[in-house]
Amino acid sequence: MTQREAPEIDFDHHSQEYGRDPWAANLDLIKRCPVAHSSHHGGFYVVTGYEQVADVARRTEVFSSAHELPNTPGRPQGTIIPATTFRALPLEMDPPEFLGWRRALNRFFSPTVARQLRPRIQAYATWCVDQFIEKGETDLVLDLAGAVPALLTLDMVGLPTDNWRLYAEAVHSLAYTPSGTPEYQQVEIGFGMLLKEVQETIARRRANPKEDLISFLTQMEVDGERIGDADIIAVCSAMIAGGMDTTTALFASAFEHLDRDHAARRRLIEEPETVPRACEEFLRYFTPVVCVGRTVTRDDEIGGFPVSRGERVLISWAAANLDPEVFPDPLTIDFDRDTRKHAAFGIGMHRCIGRHIAQTDFEVVLTEVLRRMPDYRLVEGAAERYPTVGQINGYVKMPARFTPGPRVGPDVANAGDLLPDLKLDL
Repeated sequence: MTQREAPEIDFDHHSQEYGRDPWAANLDLIKRCPVAHSSHHGGFYVVTGYEQVADVARRTEVFSSAHELPNTPGRPQGTIIPATTFRALPLEMDPPEFLGWRRALNRFFSPTVARQLRPRIQAYATWCVDQFIEKGETDLVLDLAGAVPALLTLDMVGLPTDNWRLYAEAVHSLAYTPSGTPEYQQVEIGFGMLLKEVQETIARRRANPKEDLISFLTQMEVDGERIGDADIIAVCSAMIAGGMDTTTALFASAFEHLDRDHAARRRLIEEPETVPRACEEFLRYFTPVVCVGRTVTRDDEIGGFPVSRGERVLISWAAANLDPEVFPDPLTIDFDRDTRKHAAFGIGMHRCIGRHIAQTDFEVVLTEVLRRMPDYRLVEGAAERYPTVGQINGYVKMPARFTPGPRVGPDVANAGDLLPDLKLDL
């Protein structure tokens, strides 16, 4: 029996058209063609149905996450389409190599570590809100949603927090600027500055280790051998990009929804125990990491459609989270929904290693906002979404106003003065 070719569609996840309403576009693809092919960005298969997405994500022997540099057509090009010039570890690895790295890194990103970090996250959230609470106005992205994840991520990695605004902007721009464009070259320069600081810190931590990620990596062994500087930089690159921008995007989307849905906001204020469930439903609906790429390692098939070795595949977590076969009435945000199967953190062995910390971050910051500025309102027409949601679905800015309140935290000028050195029980 001859296999059918996947339908050809005009789909570009980096286009402004897709960015205007990715929910409608994803739902249409699921219903019309859960597996299709697009000629954009050198050509790739688009996989949107939950069953098909899960199948690709779990078959790592066929659909590779690996990234070989320099990028070469037909060879593994990592998890972003079009491919970037950075390699993120261990995300862009395949088993068996991936498994050794994941086991070694799990200690630093465990649920226990997330619980230990909660007071630290609370201190950063309190400090950030203190900076604007007396004014009655702020930018929820620039001053809070981007600030807390940036401060926490830099702190955990082992970098100074003084330049968090500069680095947060570099990471956000990296998320919404398509690779291969002139604009992306400038973004790479900013992100490269951040990685240069990582590189300079590695030598200091080898000589004088602390309890941050860079120190941990300088001592980490995979298969009995210490990892090198280039691999440490690649791990930190993934941690910084994932830790900053994905959580920022989730915060911003939740703030925007609660600005419109007053009943949902009132429920979270009156029932704070609902916040963790709300987090899971926001993750499903506002999936921050929209999609990831894979490279086909041998001739095979997806949902009955043939794919050839070397071809690229884009699996959409955001679309899978809207599949009505798994999530009935998917365009409704329901805090009481069963979200256990949501794909926001991925599916299979490459599931996000930082998910426990991200969830803790979200719960603390959202609770702080609802406690201290429960009547916030977005400035009408002022919020600006990312110009492309091809990688992260987030906001550039989100001005808001609220009833002014008092500062409640310590009176320090810089967030870096808030806390002693990181102490983790690993």
